[in-house]
Amino acid sequence: MQLLTKVNCIIERCLRFLIILSLGSMLALIFIQVVSRYVFHNSLTFSEELARYLFVWTVFLGIPVVQRMGGHMTVGVITERISGKWLKVLRIIANLLFLTFMFIILQNGLLLSQKMAFQRSPAMQMSMSYVYYSIPVGAIASILITIENFLNILLTPASETKPEFSLE
Repeated sequence: MQLLTKVNCIIERCLRFLIILSLGSMLALIFIQVVSRYVFHNSLTFSEELARYLFVWTVFLGIPVVQRMGGHMTVGVITERISGKWLKVLRIIANLLFLTFMFIILQNGLLLSQKMAFQRSPAMQMSMSYVYYSIPVGAIASILITIENFLNILLTPASETKPEFSLE
C-alpha cells in the first residue's frame, strides 16, 4: 500500500509538470499565432493544430490528478445522508464501477491508438496515434489511483468512513 501511494505521488507530480508544460506551450503557441497573423500578416500552419492536441493531452492527464485530489463530481445528496457501513459499501461500489470504466477506456484507447497509427495530422503530418495515446496514459494513471482509493476504503473502519468532501 505504501509503495502504491509513493508511486502515485510520483505519477501525480509528473502529470502536474506535464500539464503545466502543456498549458504553457498552448499559451505560447496561441500568442505567437496571434502576433504572427495580425502583426506579420503570416500565420503559422501548425500552431492551432498543435495547441488542440496539447489540450487533448492536458484533459486526459488532468483526470487522474483531479481524481487523486477528490475533485470529481459526486452525488452529494446521497453520500451526505448516509454514513458508516452503508457509505463504505457505496464508496466500494463506486470505485469498482470507476475501475471497470477505466479498464474499458484503457482497452478502447489502445485499440484506437493502434488504428490511428497510419492517419496523419493535416498540418504537422505526424501520426495521430500520438494524440490518441493520451487516452490509455490517463486511464493507466486513473486505474492506479483508483486502486489506491479502493485499498484506503477497505482499510478504513466503517465507523470512520466519511463522505469524500466532508468538512470534518
